[in-house]
This record gives sequence, C-alpha cells and structure tokens, in this order.
Amino acid sequence: MSNRSVDGFETRRAWPALAPNRAWLLAALVGGKTLDAVSTITVLELRTDVFESVWLTRTLMEHFGMVAGSLLTLVFAVIGVTLLAESGLLFERVFPSSWVPTGYPAAFRTTIYLSAGAWYGFLGVHNFLFLF
Repeated sequence: MSNRSVDGFETRRAWPALAPNRAWLLAALVGGKTLDAVSTITVLELRTDVFESVWLTRTLMEHFGMVAGSLLTLVFAVIGVTLLAESGLLFERVFPSSWVPTGYPAAFRTTIYLSAGAWYGFLGVHNFLFLF
C-alpha cells in the first residue's frame, strides 16, 4: 500500500507563486477607488439632493474643489491600503517563523488589495445607482 495519494492534499504550497504581483494588485485597488471617485463626482454634479457622507472626502472637496478633493482622497486611500497590505511583511519579520504561516505576507497582501478594490468598486456602483 502506498501513501502517494496523501500528497494530493498537501496544503503547504508556495503562496508567493500563486499570488498576483504587486502591480496587478495595485491596479485593482486604484481601479476600484477610481470608480468610486468618478461616481462621487458625477452624482454630486448631477444631483442636488445628495451629499458626500464621508467627512474627509467632504472636507477635501470643500477646500480643494470637487475633482482635486476626490483625487486627494484617492491618494490617501491607496497609501493607507498599501501600508496595511504590506504590513504582513512586518509581521513576518517581527514574529518567529514558527508563528507565521508559509506565504502569509503574500496571502495577506492579496486579500487586502483585492477586498479593498472590490469594496471601492461596490461603492462606485452604489453611487451610480443614485442617478436612477
């Protein structure tokens, strides 16, 4: 009898080989946040009974104008998400290797970038629904 079939259930694969590279992840994040920013500007231009509910975005729009304020919000969001996503590397360096699963930084990075990009994309679609 052979235990060869057990190898098919091996879970210790190399996450970095399966994870997308940083450029693709950043593109997904920026794409989602751009959709959010464009939808916010469009809806605020076309509807007078809708207002920006996020304090930071509203404040930046009041001080710098609608487009520049949304662009600054985009930059702040991308920087914040990037710092959070890359903090997996810090976790790997600070804690002993026995505490950190193999491929944790790549898996954490992928999860954070894609979930944030999806969330911002969802918000962008939600904003556009105010036009109907």
